[in-house]
Amino acid sequence: MKNQNEEKFVSKEVAQEMIENALRRHNRRSTIISSILGWILIGGYSFGLFHVVQNT
Repeated sequence: MKNQNEEKFVSKEVAQEMIENALRRHNRRSTIISSILGWILIGGYSFGLFHVVQNT
């Protein structure tokens, strides 16, 4: 009976590895999203700036 309960738990090393993998995946995705949003914002700012300069 005691062996069945032990099988349900994850060892500390496996849990730490799962956390590290999740953090690594989150950081990679957030970097990609941030860079895409940055390029969109820089593009919009540049477009607006050129539009204002052209009309002046």
